[in-house]
Amino acid sequence: MARHWIFVLGWTLLTLFCGVAFLPALISQRCSWGAARLWVALSLAWLRLSTGIRSEVVGAEYCPSAGGLIAAKHQSTLDTLVLWRVLKNPAFVLKRELYYIPIFGWYLYRTGQLGIDRSAGRAALASITARAGHVLAQGRSIIIFPEGTRVPAGQLKPFHSGVARISAQLQLPVTPVALNHGRFWPKRGGKKHAGKAVLEFLPPLPACDAHANGWLNQLQQVIQARTSQLEAMAD
Repeated sequence: MARHWIFVLGWTLLTLFCGVAFLPALISQRCSWGAARLWVALSLAWLRLSTGIRSEVVGAEYCPSAGGLIAAKHQSTLDTLVLWRVLKNPAFVLKRELYYIPIFGWYLYRTGQLGIDRSAGRAALASITARAGHVLAQGRSIIIFPEGTRVPAGQLKPFHSGVARISAQLQLPVTPVALNHGRFWPKRGGKKHAGKAVLEFLPPLPACDAHANGWLNQLQQVIQARTSQLEAMAD
């Protein structure tokens, strides 16, 4: 537990310092990307130093090199840090309310994260689809957490259909991502566990066709099966 609070204190101070010191970077999107990459690198270095949590990425051959659609399991804040480190300035689909967080939300907006109004239903998906073309043209990947929120390790929530609809409308294959980060940095509780946290890119699925439910079930089974294996390796 002590390591957790050491990490939290240091990370809070680091984030506040970077948030203020890098404010001039908000002048352009490119500069804000650079600021975000530096903050992520420092955050992961501090995590390893203070808690002993190391991150490893496997399956890099399946990682989109110039834009793509990624569907990832979501267990921990660590997921977003590692995905940002590995991918080139990715765009996460996230709830629009995060834009309103002082300072931090400014960076989310300036780096081109895809905030949506979840109460808007299909209109929110239409908005994401319309904005996705610009993101992909920049050579950036779009990351969706199909469960819609962090889910503790060992648990499962049904996948939302948004990723299937976006894949079908844009005719984009989807790269699944499995991980076991929740075993080391859990959603709830203060204790962090030293060890090697693994995130794995899996072979892409073809773009969703007219049979969206079957495609979504396949995506969920692929991600969950490998996630369960990675979790067992962490025990």
